[in-house]
Order: sequence, then structure tokens, then C-alpha cells
Amino acid sequence: MKKLIYTLFATVFLITSVSAQRVLTLDECIQIALDNNLDIKRARNEAISARAGYTRSKFDFLPDLSAGASHRWSEGLSFDQTSGTRVNTTTLGGGASIGASVTIFSGFSKNLELSRSKLLLEANEQTIESNIQSIEGNVVGAFLQVVSTQENLKIAEQTFGLLKEQLDREEKREKAGVGDMERVYNFRSQVAQQNLRIVELTNQLKSSELVLVQLLLLDPTEDFNFQGVSIEDAELEAQIADFSEVSEKSLAHSPAIKASVLNLEATKKSYKMAQYAWMPRLSASASYGSNWSSNLRNQDGSVVDISSQLENNINKGAGLNLSIPLFTNFQNRTRVQQTKIQVLNSEIGLQQEKNNLTNQVQRAYLDLVNAKTSYAAAKESLVNLQMAFEFAKSRYENGTIDFVTYLTSLNGKNTGELQLVQAKYTILFRQLILDIYTGELNNQN
Repeated sequence: MKKLIYTLFATVFLITSVSAQRVLTLDECIQIALDNNLDIKRARNEAISARAGYTRSKFDFLPDLSAGASHRWSEGLSFDQTSGTRVNTTTLGGGASIGASVTIFSGFSKNLELSRSKLLLEANEQTIESNIQSIEGNVVGAFLQVVSTQENLKIAEQTFGLLKEQLDREEKREKAGVGDMERVYNFRSQVAQQNLRIVELTNQLKSSELVLVQLLLLDPTEDFNFQGVSIEDAELEAQIADFSEVSEKSLAHSPAIKASVLNLEATKKSYKMAQYAWMPRLSASASYGSNWSSNLRNQDGSVVDISSQLENNINKGAGLNLSIPLFTNFQNRTRVQQTKIQVLNSEIGLQQEKNNLTNQVQRAYLDLVNAKTSYAAAKESLVNLQMAFEFAKSRYENGTIDFVTYLTSLNGKNTGELQLVQAKYTILFRQLILDIYTGELNNQN
């Protein structure tokens, strides 16, 4: 009865544990990373700020309009502007006005600022895409590290099972008096070493999973199961596009390069604005207002009605203002020099982005070519190694070869399996990286 209860409890616990696991695919991991990544959120905030700056630049072409009202109190000797008299008494007064001004010509600064703000907005939007591309590459690398380690662990566990079967067989033979302890000890040592290999791979898998979980900004205490990537031999052996085509697509698609180009154009606008700072500025202004005072009185000594005063004291004005910067303490000259350096640095930054991308594409492309070559060789080699191992296993069980020869054949088969797995996931990883660079990954999704 107790055994039945324990069995039911273990079954329920196992079902609960499995159901509590959260299974994640590569696509889901990429989406989670894009939703949670702080760099992307910060870049989006910067884009919102840049859009506000662009809107402000457009509104700078509108005229300024202001209105005001005042109420004054004074006591003692003063000159009353409204009544036009010198008084020595308590004076109350006030007024209201409205004014407007508009810039007619500002040395093209507003036009250049509008173009510059638009370029900065577009550059910030491309920066978002650049961060997305970077996160996709990091997630792909971390995810494939996890699944490749899972595959290596499976191979190690299969080898462990095979060695354990051989050990059990030799122990039974030794007990039956037809075997010897040397073989038993040899298999025990190999089982122990293989168990150590499994422990090391398990720890490596946990570390790889932690790296991926941290990259996704998920809770590391939660139980995750990362679903492996299925891939057909036809995909692994598919023809690779020419490097020139891949490189050209990568350069044309790269958001980082587009952002650098836009930033370069924005700094050129700043340089022109600094050059045009010596040009004159022309603006127009207009005003309309009125005022009243307690010193403005009728012939009978009473204060003139405030509404009448405001109606009679209306004043209007308009004017043109021309400003010519003759000497600005060399500020304009310094600004020109500084913005020119910014243009040069932006050109260097653009070239550096192109160089970095070219180097990354070259490395990924060469690794892909090498991995495909290795995969074809490893696939053919593994067939022969498996056949050789099966033959060696049969001969060892029949006692026609020694343990060292058997172990050499087993290690050869294990090495061939690991090489095949490594080549397969290298192909998958490098192909996905190139798809990210060329924009094909987004097109597939």
C-alpha cells in the first residue's frame, strides 16, 4: 500500500514538474528579448525625443504671439505717461497689450535645423533597428549554444548507456566464471569517466541556459525547456550564395550603416548652420495695446472712466528689425571649426561601421563554408565509424580483439558524432547570422 502511495505521489510530482516547465522556441526567445531589452527601449525613447525635436523645428517657422495685462500702484512724485503730467500723489493704473513677431530671414538656420532634426529622427529609428539586429544575433548564438550542448549531452548519455550495458554483461560473465575482472575494471573506469563527462556537460548546459535566460531578462528561478531546432539535410547541404552578393545585401540592409549615414548628413547640416551664422537676420514685429491711469480726470475732477481711457489710449506699432553679426568674440569661427571636426568624425564612424560589418560577414561566411565542408566529411566519416564500431563491438564480445581496440573504436564513433553535431549547428548558426545581416530573417518571419 505504501509503495502504491509513493508511486502515485511520484507520478503526480513528475506531471506537475513537466507541466510547470515553460517550453521556448528560437522565435519565441527572439521575441521575448526584443520585448524586454533595455537598449531597445532606450533607443525608442530617444526616437520619441527626436520626433519631438523635429516637430519643434517645424513650429519654429510660425510667428510668436503674446498677450499681457498689468496693474500698477505708486505713491509720491512721478511722471504719469497716460495723463502726460507730473504728479505727487497715489496713482493707480494699468493696461493690456498683444504683440507678434516673425522671423523673415535667419540665415537659413531654421531650414537647416528642420532638415537636421528630420535626419536625426531617421537616424534614431535606424538605431532601434540596429539594436534589434544585434539582439537577434546574440539570442541566436546563445540559443544554439544551448541546443548544441543538449545534443552533446544526448550523445554522452547514449555512450554511457552502451558502456553500462557492456559493464553489466562483463560482470555477469565474471560471476559465471567465464569472464575476468580486468574487463570489469576497464568498463567500470570508462563508465565513471563517461559519467563525469555527463556531469560536465550538464553543468555546461545549465550555464548556457542561464546566459540565455539572462539575455532574455527572464526569471532564472523559473524552469525553462528550450526546444531544439529541426533542420533537414537538404538545408544543411544547400548551395551558398556568392560572397559578393551576401556582402552587398548586408551593406545595403545594415541599420547601423544607415544610422551612420544619417548622422553624417545631420552633422553636415550643423556645419552649414555654423557657416551661415555670419549672415544677417531680419524679423518683423507688431503690437496693439492700451492703458489707463487714475490721474486722468474730467474737468470736474472725477477720474475718466476706465473703458473710455482704454478706448482713447489705444496704441499700435509695427517694425522691421535687422541684425548683422559683425563681431561675436570668435564664437562663430570656433563653432565652424568644431562642427567641421564632427563631420570628419562622423565620416570615420561611417567607415568604421562598414569595416566592422564587412569583417563580421567575412568571418560568418567563411565559417559557414568551412562548416558545410566539415559537415559533408563528418557525415561520411560517421557512417564508416559506426560500421567499424559495430564490427569492433561484435568482435570484442566474441573475444577476438582486446579492450583497447574496442575503446579506440568507441571513442572514434563518439568523436565523429560530436564533429557532425558541431558542424550542423555551426552551419545553422552562421546561416542565421548571415540572414540577420542581409535582412532575410525578418523576411522569413
